Amino acid sequence: MLKVKVKLKDKKEFTVPLPYALLHAGGWVASSPMLWKFVNTTFIQKNVEENAKAFIPTSIDRRAVRHLLREIKRYRGLTIVEVKEKDGTEVVVRL
Repeated sequence: MLKVKVKLKDKKEFTVPLPYALLHAGGWVASSPMLWKFVNTTFIQKNVEENAKAFIPTSIDRRAVRHLLREIKRYRGLTIVEVKEKDGTEVVVRL
């Protein structure tokens, strides 16, 4: 389970748990060819006209996403992101 902890300066700390099933569903949606076709036609093509050096992704391989999520499960407890701002805000992302 991916855990995102957010601690604000004057607020109570709260944790947002993201189960692996939700991550798998998000990976399935993110690797959908239909989604990438929509993204390419609506957002990227409009920006390419303004900036000729834009990187245009075509899609994400579903097998690669599935393999990535399977490997992530092996490293439970690993801290992925730990950010502390000067104003007292802290964000920690752990597996």
